[in-house]
Amino acid sequence: AERARMGEVVGSDERVLDAFAGIGYFALPMARAGATVTAVERNPTAFEYLLENAVRNEVTESLRTYRADCRDVLDSYEGRQFDRVVMGYYEAHEYLDPALSVLAAGGRLHLHEATPAALVPDRPVDRLRAAADRAGRSVAVRDTRRVKGYAEGVEHVVVDAVVDG
Repeated sequence: AERARMGEVVGSDERVLDAFAGIGYFALPMARAGATVTAVERNPTAFEYLLENAVRNEVTESLRTYRADCRDVLDSYEGRQFDRVVMGYYEAHEYLDPALSVLAAGGRLHLHEATPAALVPDRPVDRLRAAADRAGRSVAVRDTRRVKGYAEGVEHVVVDAVVDG
């Protein structure tokens, strides 16, 4: 449901960064919806499937792919060029600083995390706010959702937020 939802929430004129693209779970639905998507995946096997899936879904024109660590790719971008950043990795909070450096003012950020149930939604929201504070930016949380169970007592959650400043 989360993959399909990303194709519904994105605008056709948006510039999107999928920082942990995998085989294209989020990048492909967003590209099919008309967004220009930069998809970064470090794992060589997942990256090959991402390329194959881009061809099969006929989105090669709207999908820019990088097989790299997202921090290296983000370091090459100057300024806030993306309208939306998707961080679909359970430890994505470790990459918030470079992600916020490329997110446009008023941009949307989707932060995924595997969180102990007792810490939902506070831990991922607090991590996002702390990173925004370090960057001198403000965060308005729009939604926090449970995506699925990750392990006993641990939830896969996503925080959707707008980042200003």
